[in-house]
Parts: sequence; structure tokens; C-alpha cells
Amino acid sequence: MDPLAALGVVVQVLTALAIIFAAWQLLFHSRAMHREFELLYVQRYWELMDRRTAKFAIGDGTHHSDRLVIRAYFQLCEDEADLRRIGRVTDNTWTFWRGAMVSQASTAAYRHELDRLDASAYPQLRAILADPEGRRKGPLAWGWLRRKLHGL
Repeated sequence: MDPLAALGVVVQVLTALAIIFAAWQLLFHSRAMHREFELLYVQRYWELMDRRTAKFAIGDGTHHSDRLVIRAYFQLCEDEADLRRIGRVTDNTWTFWRGAMVSQASTAAYRHELDRLDASAYPQLRAILADPEGRRKGPLAWGWLRRKLHGL
């Protein structure tokens, strides 16, 4: 083989490897950005939980201020579902958040407060609670390849 042709092949292989490496870095960077963004919502969750009264935190009833925390939690769930719908929450995080929503919003105090509200309030949370096993398609309608390309 001609040395110039061999050099051309080596350069092409190195270029292909560089492109693959750059694409991998972009996916890694995208996933890291998702994680940082998700952390903001985890912090928001714990700020809400810290606002609960001690009585409510140990499961011994609610105070009026706890109802405000519960409604803020419902809004947080709606916000998280919206973020999932637009592809800002990773698959792993969504699986965890969705399970936590079902678990927490199914407790007596949360169910009671949700039942007190108009049936049109918090539609995404209601859809999640109506499908506790997650058998129906969730808020994100993207296929597997598109999710992976976006670091989800």
C-alpha cells in the first residue's frame, strides 16, 4: 500500500474516533446538565417537606399550614410532569419521581386534600395516580432513540 494512502486511512480513522468521542462528550454533558436541573427540584421538594408541622411529619394529623404544603407539593408534581413532557427529566429520575408521587400523594392526608379540589386541578398528577403501575405512556412521548440522543 502506498504510504500516502495508508496515512489517509489513519487520518480518517482518527477523525472518526474524534467524532465519536465528541458525540459521547456531548451526551455526557447533556446528562450532567439534566442532573443539575433535577437537583433544583429535589431541593424544592425538601424545602416543602421542611415546612410541614411536626404533627404532620410524624403522621399524626394536619394543621392548616400543612394543607398549603400539600397543595404546593401537588404543584411541584405538576411542574415535574411538565418538565418530563418537554424532555428535561432523565428516565431514571422520572421513574423514581413518579413512584414517589404515587406513594406520597396516595397517603390519606394528600388524597383527602386532592379530593377537596376541583376535578380539573392538577390533571397530570391525577393521571399518574390513576395509573400507579405506570402502564400507560407517561408525559414524555419521545421514542427510545430520541430520549437517548437528548441524554435522557
